[in-house]
Parts: sequence; structure tokens; C-alpha cells
Amino acid sequence: MSIQSAISPAPRVSAQNVIDVCGMPYAVAQPLIYAATIRLAIGQQVRVLADTDPSAMMRAVAFQLRDAISWRFETDGKLWQIDIRPRAEAEAKDVVDLLTWDHYRLDCQFADILAAANQNRITDAETLFSDYWIGLRRHVHLENNILGPILGGGEIKGPLADMLLEHDSIIVQSKLVEETLMEKDYGMLPAICAVLSGSLAKHENREENTLFPIWQTTDNSDRGRAAEFLARSKEVLAGAEDQQVNGIFPGCARK
Repeated sequence: MSIQSAISPAPRVSAQNVIDVCGMPYAVAQPLIYAATIRLAIGQQVRVLADTDPSAMMRAVAFQLRDAISWRFETDGKLWQIDIRPRAEAEAKDVVDLLTWDHYRLDCQFADILAAANQNRITDAETLFSDYWIGLRRHVHLENNILGPILGGGEIKGPLADMLLEHDSIIVQSKLVEETLMEKDYGMLPAICAVLSGSLAKHENREENTLFPIWQTTDNSDRGRAAEFLARSKEVLAGAEDQQVNGIFPGCARK
């Protein structure tokens, strides 16, 4: 049975989260798919039906969403069926894929911290910051001390050197947020969080567009090492080296 005969006709946007973009120009179909997938939650899925190869369009949508989605398609050459899920449900292809997703996760956490600070929900901000703070330090440890020395990028001058310098600044700014929470100087919290949020966004954009392509090329040149790096990176981000992380990037001493 062909995929076309296996799929019953669907309206443009159905109650079952099926979007039919057959016959639509790229400029119309892409925003429609973007709008349908921007708020996908764990366990949810959007299915898209198209009558042309959707690869370029889906790459563009994924780029718009900072790779927050994962997608795959089947086709009989006439109809394409694309299933789209949250990126968190997909396995990382390599360390760069893993790090890009972790950027997105940290961004979401910090957006929640900023919202809580702006709404004076201090208890929520403290809880959210605690999770963000250990996650950030794990991420920086992984990039600074495990991946950077081997995958390269110019430790003295180049994208790697920029990354290391920016990491130092982000760690200092994050400690300032921690100190502000500890000292209960809540009036300053929204402004300090807003500055750090901007620093994170600029850093991640620079890193993903300059350093990560270098790392991906180097990493994929040795498949055995790439598999080992991916396995260890997952363990680090899950907390396997927290004793070392806390030693390198200690938090403030609790009063």
C-alpha cells in the first residue's frame, strides 16, 4: 500500500494535529508549520502532509526554533508525511547536537527565572536558579575541560578563545545572581537577570555559528571517538562529574 493511499485526506489543520500543506507555496507553508510546532510539549506530535520534498523547509523551521524539534518523513515520491516531535524526545546525533539542545534547555530555564524575578516570585526564582546554576556549570565544564582541548578552535586566538572568555564572564554574572538571592536584594534581581539573559543569548549564537561547526567536523572525523565523547558528555550533563564541577566552579558559601 502506498503512503498516499494509507493516509486519509485531512483538512488544512485538523483536530488530530495534522497539517496539510499540499499545493501551498513555501512562503505560506513554513509559517504555518512554525506556528503549529513552536509550543510542542513532551508527548505531543504534529504530522505534516506535503506534495514536495520538505527537507529545506523543515531545516528552516528547525533553525527558527533553535532545533527544539525533531522530524522525520516518509514518502512514496508523490506525498510526504512528516512527523514532528519535541527535540527532547530525540537522541542526540553527536556532541554538538547535544550541546545545542542543552543551550535551548538552559535558555528556557533562565527565561523562567527572569519571569519569576519580574513577578516577584522569589521562592520560584530561587528553585529555578538552583537547577540552572548546576546545569550551567556542568555545561561549561564539559566545553572548557573535556571537549575544547581535543576538538580545538584556537585556544589563544579564535572561536575557542572567545568561548573561554565568555564562559568566565557568564560564570561571574551567574554568581552575582546567586549572591543577590542569598542577600535577599530582590529589588536588583530583575535587572541582573536581564543582563545575564542577554549575555547568554549573544554567547550561544556566537558559539553555535563559529565554534560548533569546527567541533562537528573534527568530532565526526573519528567515529569511535565521537561515540565516546557523546556518551561521556551525556554523563557529565546528567551529573556524573559534579564533584569536579563544584571544585572548579564553586558556588557562594551558604550563610
